[in-house]
Amino acid sequence: MKKIIYGAALTVMLGACNFEDININPDSPTVVPPSFIATDAILSMTGASGGKWYFGDSWLMKSTTYSELLEEYLYNKFERSGFGSYRSLIDVHKMVELAIENKLPEGQINAYKALELLKQAYVYYNASMEMGDVPCSESLLGEEGQFVPKYDSQEQVMETVLNKLNESSELFSKAEVFEGDVLYEGNVQKWQKVVNAFTLRVLNSLSKKEKVGSIDIKKMFEEVASLPLFDSEKDNLQRVYSSTVSAQWHPFYWENGNKWYNYPFMSDFFVDMLKELNDYRLFYYAEPAKNKTEQFASDTFDAYAGTDPTAPYGTIQTECNSGNVSAVNRRYHRVPQGEPYKTISYSEVQFVLAEAALRGWKTPLDAKTHYENAVRAAMLFTAENTPKEFNHGREINSAYIDDYLNGKAKFDYKVGLHQIMTQKYIASFLHSSWNSYYDYRRTGLPELPVNPATNLNEVNTQMPLRWMYPSSEYSQNKNNVNEAIERQYNGTDTPNGVMWILK
Repeated sequence: MKKIIYGAALTVMLGACNFEDININPDSPTVVPPSFIATDAILSMTGASGGKWYFGDSWLMKSTTYSELLEEYLYNKFERSGFGSYRSLIDVHKMVELAIENKLPEGQINAYKALELLKQAYVYYNASMEMGDVPCSESLLGEEGQFVPKYDSQEQVMETVLNKLNESSELFSKAEVFEGDVLYEGNVQKWQKVVNAFTLRVLNSLSKKEKVGSIDIKKMFEEVASLPLFDSEKDNLQRVYSSTVSAQWHPFYWENGNKWYNYPFMSDFFVDMLKELNDYRLFYYAEPAKNKTEQFASDTFDAYAGTDPTAPYGTIQTECNSGNVSAVNRRYHRVPQGEPYKTISYSEVQFVLAEAALRGWKTPLDAKTHYENAVRAAMLFTAENTPKEFNHGREINSAYIDDYLNGKAKFDYKVGLHQIMTQKYIASFLHSSWNSYYDYRRTGLPELPVNPATNLNEVNTQMPLRWMYPSSEYSQNKNNVNEAIERQYNGTDTPNGVMWILK
């Protein structure tokens, strides 16, 4: 009787229920809000690589070396890049669609549209800087059945990037506070500054050109330079890490799954550069060499030494393990919050303005003032984000910086570009990955050491110029990638092909 009663009751219940209602989890969202996608888009533009790859850019730029095993960037070997970042473009497009479908206020829709344009420009620019010609105009046509997008020329890509950034800046000027922003709490004025700062980076990377498509490079640079820009390092597009939330620890913190913290060491190229300038940042970037601490105090330059980053790898390992070479400062793996990771910074903008002023382009201030603003801000950023127990008794303060800028780092118009690029290089230590490489590729500064005997680049007398296209393109988009390679590099996909932006 119980089975019959329960069976009858279950039949009535099932007949009266909607199975879709039963299967809805009340604790899970059924609709993704645009703010959720915005958060992911913003985080993916910021933050450093984890583990040993936190140092990947510094290996290539010869500021550090590595003693665990031979990594290809240590000896200038480039392989293939990829288009994985393009997936995020689908997400940010959906973000805007959701904002419209949810009938958000026009000001918020403008903010999400502006963020989408910034994200698109950011992805296309970085992909093109890595490889040259890349898919752009047809890259988001998958829903229309276009699965083999053509490769736009690098000039077309850069024109598209600049147009998108221009539109993004205008939209942010008409936008209002939006949700999902974990960096600026939806402050659209600050986001407009980010867009303008990034636009200056793009335009500066085009310094060899007078025009890109229909855009006059100098004219647009001068127009953007007059718009709202970062006022200090506090405006930076940067990821701030946490000491209290383990999921937000700095990516090289030793308890954050980091088993590589004993292996990064300083190069003599970088250490000697800092010594020559009497630059206290050496004490903030490095540890004294173990074997030198008995003879020299940790607050003296003599206690610090690097190793030749171009030497045979066995020699590097032996020297790093001998105690005669400075390791990177312990703060990089012993302070859970580390320091904020800068993607685009006030100091970078000031260096870009200084370089432009040196070329004769109209900027808010003269080259010397922009240069000094950049150096001062970069030094104070390092000082403010280094606990005193890790600065080895050397304090970077305003008085020291004044002396520094009146010493060997004093600006001299005759060698101004060399000084600007040197200081920009020092300031970008473990920040803004690959940006220093792009500057070096464009200007040849700073003059990195190249050892033909150990250089793994195909042309062993120079640094590589680009990453090759992903191998998947040869099977999935063969005709278009081959056409792009023929157009740019005479049919050979090589790390030494000279892309349009460098000509």
